[in-house]
Amino acid sequence: MDSTGDMLMDTTDESRTHENELDNDKSQRLFSNPTEEKPTQKILTVEDSEDRYHKMIDEVQDYAILLMDKDGYIQNWNKGAQNIKGYREEEIIGKNFRVFYLKEDQESKLPEKLIEQATRTGKANHEGWRVRKDGTTFWGNIVITALHDKEHNIIGFSKVTRDLTERKIADDQLRYYAQSIESQNQQLEQFAYIASHDLQEPLRKIRVFASILEDNIDNITVVKNNIDKINIAATRMSALITDILKYSQLSQLDMHFQETDLNETLNSVKNDFDLIMEQKGVVIENSALPVIKGIPMQLHQLFANLISNAIKFSTVEPSIKIDYEIIDGDAIHQYPDLPLKNSYHKISFKDNGIGFEQQFADQAFKLFHRLHEKTSGTGIGLALCKKVVENHNGYISVYSKPGEGTNFTIFFPV
Repeated sequence: MDSTGDMLMDTTDESRTHENELDNDKSQRLFSNPTEEKPTQKILTVEDSEDRYHKMIDEVQDYAILLMDKDGYIQNWNKGAQNIKGYREEEIIGKNFRVFYLKEDQESKLPEKLIEQATRTGKANHEGWRVRKDGTTFWGNIVITALHDKEHNIIGFSKVTRDLTERKIADDQLRYYAQSIESQNQQLEQFAYIASHDLQEPLRKIRVFASILEDNIDNITVVKNNIDKINIAATRMSALITDILKYSQLSQLDMHFQETDLNETLNSVKNDFDLIMEQKGVVIENSALPVIKGIPMQLHQLFANLISNAIKFSTVEPSIKIDYEIIDGDAIHQYPDLPLKNSYHKISFKDNGIGFEQQFADQAFKLFHRLHEKTSGTGIGLALCKKVVENHNGYISVYSKPGEGTNFTIFFPV
């Protein structure tokens, strides 16, 4: 190769050498310059990682997080569990998680069923009322997850609980409003029927009797007779309007509950009826009644309507027996319409009136429905009773037999 070629090769080699030197120098500057140095991750030991994990769990305060053994006995406890459930760690470690459940849930083996489900499927979810250390309750959402070893054997369970009481209250309130709106819509339909039927009838009579008056204005006997009929029709129309207003007032949501002694309520009703009770020889026997959380005016109206009903539908000296007892536990199963989670005040009003066929019991509480067409009344009294009981989260039923009287039974939750 000539000298020119040697020069080209030397120049190329020098150029490559120079580029490599520049690259090396750039690399050295890149890693030697503190402002350009890339951070390296610290590799955590297993011990450090576990310690950090446990601290993270312990510091969570919005969730109750705990570990349980295979039988549901608690092995650890975080701050969130203390905030939600009220127990300090040293108070709860070693106890079974059954302590968080209502008595009826314990009796129905709900905690064991959740453990069984988590064992079978790997996870169990549930929402319901839970019990704090101080006995108060909260609405909890829980997730129980099965924990396994390397051989996939269950070694215990994790349990995560959220306190959703505020959401539960809000949902219940919305449901209550929806039911109230639905109830009021039904009442509007009933009122429309009243306006087109019940109120029209006395109004028609007034117009007919007024027309007869106009044609017989000089006949004193006819005038007097028709004026009496007009007054009777107007009185019935007034009674209907008054009872409609009473019923509509029971649907208002701004009701004030307070401790109410039902013995005082009964005595007040007796005072109201003292004259008619004396005239008809009414006898009222009663057990000692409870004090309940209620609306005094409405409870007075309830007792008054039931006693008035018993007096009205008696052909002999009216006898009314009022009995009281508390029912709970197994006794509640005798009443399939009652929720099983509550205890109840059971109050019965039994009379010796004319009674009616039991097949018509469902119609007894319908608005403007009269079981005895020949009797006076607007057909609102028992509908008012049902509304009052419902406003107190209670239940009312009736049993009757012609010639043997009627027994109204009221249940108020304790």
